[in-house]
Amino acid sequence: MAHFCGNCGASLRPGASFCESCGAAVEQGQPVRVPPYPGPASANDPAGGARVGIPAPGYSDRVNHPEILKAVKKNRRAAGIFGLILVPMPLIGFIVFSFFSEDMELAQAALYGGVVSVVFLLFALYGLIKSRASNSYEGTVIDQKTRLRHHQTGNGGERIQNEYITVVRTAEGKKKKIVETEGSRILAYNYLKSGDRFKYHPQFNFPYEHYDKSRAPYIACVSCGAENPVGEDRCGKCRLPLLK
Repeated sequence: MAHFCGNCGASLRPGASFCESCGAAVEQGQPVRVPPYPGPASANDPAGGARVGIPAPGYSDRVNHPEILKAVKKNRRAAGIFGLILVPMPLIGFIVFSFFSEDMELAQAALYGGVVSVVFLLFALYGLIKSRASNSYEGTVIDQKTRLRHHQTGNGGERIQNEYITVVRTAEGKKKKIVETEGSRILAYNYLKSGDRFKYHPQFNFPYEHYDKSRAPYIACVSCGAENPVGEDRCGKCRLPLLK
């Protein structure tokens, strides 16, 4: 059974006399265990009441919390509106260009712009399909590494980027690689460490949930991605419930 400091909630090593996090004294052999979910469930919070401290290992039932589902729906609506604006832009841009250039006929501009717009649409549809909750999976991190990727530029030069690779073994025994590139959001590599068990929720902006929250460096808000102390119950930025 995992034990935690009764003062700050940090995980305690077996037999520890003092908390390594806050320095509070712990009676030898009798460390205090913080209850995972001290708040009772209520009609206003069907997924459970206030959940302070570090919860016991396990995945949260708050993935279906009404406030979180509402935020997911809002984010999807915003992404849909952005897509409706973005997809036709290449077609419009090529057509406008044809009016001011003698190098491209209107029909040619419509063809080129239409092809690019279709490609944009396909990418958007692929993203929507991949972000379905049914595509979630459980896994364990088995390795992490970095590598340099060399990219040729148009002028014959070379651009070098760091890649951050998190190697995962899924619950079904499949091996996956989460590859994140320098210049983009580095989520999995920073949040997960070798040996961590986690669940991937593709419908969320921050999709990773630790199985054992005592190993997590923080609890990330699934909507805004803000980093919150593990002992908190709600996001300090947007006030959504955290996955605890």
